[in-house]
Amino acid sequence: MPGRMTKWVVVGATLVALAATPSCGEAAGVEPVGSVTATTPAPDPQLLLTFDDQEPGAATGREIQGEGSATAEVSLLGLNKQKATFVKGRQGGIALRTPPYSGETGGSFSALRIEPEEWLSPRLSDFTFGADVKLDALSNGSAIDNGDNVMQRGLYADAAQYKIQVDKHHASCVVRGADGAVVVKSKVLLNPSKWYRLTCHRTDKTVKLTVQDLDSNQQPDAIEKTGPIGSLDMIGSEPLAIGAKIGDDGEIIGSSTDQFNGLLDNISYERA
Repeated sequence: MPGRMTKWVVVGATLVALAATPSCGEAAGVEPVGSVTATTPAPDPQLLLTFDDQEPGAATGREIQGEGSATAEVSLLGLNKQKATFVKGRQGGIALRTPPYSGETGGSFSALRIEPEEWLSPRLSDFTFGADVKLDALSNGSAIDNGDNVMQRGLYADAAQYKIQVDKHHASCVVRGADGAVVVKSKVLLNPSKWYRLTCHRTDKTVKLTVQDLDSNQQPDAIEKTGPIGSLDMIGSEPLAIGAKIGDDGEIIGSSTDQFNGLLDNISYERA
């Protein structure tokens, strides 16, 4: 049965709920479970998602409030049984706990969907995006879940794409535009007992990936590559997906989900 989506808007300092309406075009078994529209003054990144206003427990039906300088509608999607939760994070904060690895088509999958906005289309601008992650020890190994998607806008077949992913506990970043793609891979093996900050920054033809161990005083691992990229024109229906692959229809892709298995926090995007 199609799910129902509650819209939230900020009026002054008050979060006001609009009437719940059925979400259109939902695939069977896919259910949006919460959404919010929020805005705060600059100079924050256009998108900044922290979860410190949440209480630990099931994420279903929660208000997910953004803290960035731009207005963003954020929805939590679930495929099959919803298992996303809010849990204690780093240094007393709260993090989003995505479903554990199952490797099966009938497993639990969750993702945050950021609705398409003009500011999420970087074109020729410099831009930076990233998140704090704590990866599960077991997080991949089947055709449906053979990697851990952290952030992604645009799919492999699309004309433009940017993404951060973790494959076999190694982070990588892809930025692809009209002229070509630059892929940067880190040699750092992510330890499942630690928090890391993954950041990808595009400047003209250069893409820099930074992997920072937040539980140590070591210098971040930074690697960059240069090559033709061109303009990332993304003004279509593609949402920004957090935690799993989302298709142009706005729903979780059930055939090749690449569910991130672990904890996510401090999700950000900033375009110059």
